[in-house]
Amino acid sequence: MTDRLAIRTDDTPRFRVAVAGVGSFSQRVLIPGLVATPGVEVVGLFGPTLAKVSDIAARNGVGASFDDFRRMLDETRPDSVVVATPNDVHHAMVLEAVERGMHVLCEKPLGVTFAEAEEMARAAEVAGVRTAVNFTYRSTVPFKHLWTLVQAGRVGRLRHFAISFQQGIRADPTAPIAFRMLRERGGGALLDVGIHMVDALRWLAGEVVAVSGAARTVVTMRPDAAGGTAIARVTADDTASFVACLEGGATGTVQVSQVAYGRASYRRIELSGDEGTAVLEEERGEPATVRLAPASTGRFAVVPTPFDIDLPFDEFPRAHAIRIVRRLRGLPPVQGDDAWPGFADGVAAQRVVDAVERSSSGAGWVATHADGGRR
Repeated sequence: MTDRLAIRTDDTPRFRVAVAGVGSFSQRVLIPGLVATPGVEVVGLFGPTLAKVSDIAARNGVGASFDDFRRMLDETRPDSVVVATPNDVHHAMVLEAVERGMHVLCEKPLGVTFAEAEEMARAAEVAGVRTAVNFTYRSTVPFKHLWTLVQAGRVGRLRHFAISFQQGIRADPTAPIAFRMLRERGGGALLDVGIHMVDALRWLAGEVVAVSGAARTVVTMRPDAAGGTAIARVTADDTASFVACLEGGATGTVQVSQVAYGRASYRRIELSGDEGTAVLEEERGEPATVRLAPASTGRFAVVPTPFDIDLPFDEFPRAHAIRIVRRLRGLPPVQGDDAWPGFADGVAAQRVVDAVERSSSGAGWVATHADGGRR
């Protein structure tokens, strides 16, 4: 399946990529996916601990390791940079790469604040570099399956929707504080996780024009990360809910929680339109299902995954990386696929998050389109 996505021929120059960030997702997906992508050469890895970076580089056949980001850029001079570091350093690193004329893939969210996200997008536009945001779910099989049903008109004109993303990673109040629990570092259920569902909503259903909701911190104090008896204050929300109005007139709800006992990574998306209702449901470690109730019968049935999008999990890193690289190389998406999201999409999703946070602070309904959102 992934061979049809290959982008390199014998006379195509190799696309040189440097990767900043060697966390779990980078190690499991981004680095091996890029290494396996035809025509791509991963020229360097960056992380704060050189010994760890060097070990990961050796295991993936990458020749250069760095604990200095600027030095990596200056010595390897890549065509593109992957910024997969903690959220609070995205802004500075992206600007460093953009100033050097390098194309950029940035993890979500773009910045800690909406203003940072806008500045990053403006800088990339002025520099004339291509951009991508790692909204991973656009590449997963269940989400692509749901998207194909929507594109085929099986839902029709959307009437309403309900989206839920539930995790239990912060349910235990004795778990020590970590950077994802600090809003000043870009943490929070809404910004760090919920932004995936905001992007999915835009991708599947259209632009959000207004929201009203609340983001709350259920567990407000946690043991300090250093251990002992010290207590630290949690500054990022661990649960959030909001109502959204879409450009086409549909309304619905988005709910995200990281304090749901029993949930590893549960996602449910229900889209109801004048031609039918489609439901995606998945939980980590369990088979995902996509069901459809067409208007003609009004009864739900599981829809088998189309052969051309079905993908074994061990092939996912390569397929995901190939889609992103096509975007960064300025190549069109393959037939039957959609364009990978760039910084404009990252800004649009973060505008919604920003609006929900303002609504939660007492602003009521907040406009989220470009002209009505905060500049």
